[in-house]
Amino acid sequence: MNGYQLIMKLQRRIAQDPNFANRFNKAVADLNRIPGLQQEVLRIMQMNNEAQRQKALDSLPKQAKHTVEDLLKMLNN
Repeated sequence: MNGYQLIMKLQRRIAQDPNFANRFNKAVADLNRIPGLQQEVLRIMQMNNEAQRQKALDSLPKQAKHTVEDLLKMLNN
């Protein structure tokens, strides 16, 4: 999924589901507390290869890893 597709999917889910919007906004706020992490997370979210994605997730700080995993689960539901 490229960046544009990711953004469109997020916008659609946020508009349709207020619970998703609240959870997503909380997760983004958590990620924004860690400097320089936002670009890395966007890169990971766009990965199609599960092995590469897991390797990239493993390199993140523990709190960030948990938040990114939650975001991925939310997007895939």
